[in-house]
Amino acid sequence: MRKIVFTLIMLMGLVSFAVACTKEESGAKTEIDVYYVDSAMNRLLPYTEEIPESDKLHMARSAVECIIRGRDDNEGIRRLIPNIPDCVTVNVEDNIAYVNLSSAISDELPSSGDIEKLIIYQLVDTITGIRGIRFVKFTVDGNIHKDFMGYYDMRETYKFVYPE
Repeated sequence: MRKIVFTLIMLMGLVSFAVACTKEESGAKTEIDVYYVDSAMNRLLPYTEEIPESDKLHMARSAVECIIRGRDDNEGIRRLIPNIPDCVTVNVEDNIAYVNLSSAISDELPSSGDIEKLIIYQLVDTITGIRGIRFVKFTVDGNIHKDFMGYYDMRETYKFVYPE
């Protein structure tokens, strides 16, 4: 009798383990447009990504994670924001997202007004695509600065601009 009980317990444990390993991540997902830089045209193009359905703060953070993770497997997409954890952070108050950029980003890129514009609007267009967020304000290394790479005024409040 003990052997049968022990065998049943082992069998139930194996079945539970198998079910736990094959279980997909639960929770609702939503699709958003994440803007990436096309390497041939050097302009922003929207790509659909799935992120967890949540409040606007967590959705904005998930969208930024998509940008940082990038699509390195696609040669048609140019990476601008390096894959460095916490190089871009975001907080949301009311309908404004506050995005903090690390100065390490500008150190890894050529100095160009076009590059800076692409970085700004890659973030702005992606984040403002989330319901409840209309504007984006930037800080650099946690402080309000006039410039990031020297071409755009980072004290401005930015809103969605259709990719050129």
